[in-house]
Amino acid sequence: MRRHENHGFTCCVTGIAFTLLLTLSAPMARAGVDADLRAGVSDGDAISVGGGVLTQVGGSGRWYFNPSVEVAMGEHKDVVAMNGDFHYDLAEGAGPAFWVGGGPAVLVVNPEVGSSNTDLGLNVLTGIGKKRGQVRPFAQLRGTVADDSQVTIAGGIRF
Repeated sequence: MRRHENHGFTCCVTGIAFTLLLTLSAPMARAGVDADLRAGVSDGDAISVGGGVLTQVGGSGRWYFNPSVEVAMGEHKDVVAMNGDFHYDLAEGAGPAFWVGGGPAVLVVNPEVGSSNTDLGLNVLTGIGKKRGQVRPFAQLRGTVADDSQVTIAGGIRF
């Protein structure tokens, strides 16, 4: 029963977050901030959904701040990951963007048995994505080093 209630709560929070993100996307675009929606697999058994923002840091055009929130719903636990990632674009010019980066993570782990706990960690990531266009697909591989470490592969769109 507890597991079913947690999934309902998780889906409700995710729906509210997506609605808020879509509502704010037009004002964010005018401010030079892009929104993203993403979905993926975390630790092989959890499906993750989330969203984030992407904004340039400094004037180089190669450093970006990309905070995100993801909810991973698995067979034995659910995880809410709040990430404060920065990344560096390796490729200048035309073609896709390739990046590497990292940043702090806060993981709220809700196991099927036992109480939830909060875990601090460090993300290491790499990705590829389209640089230009109104809707830009991307893919990212992120490892989180923490007491409850995880690996997530995700794809999404930026707009």
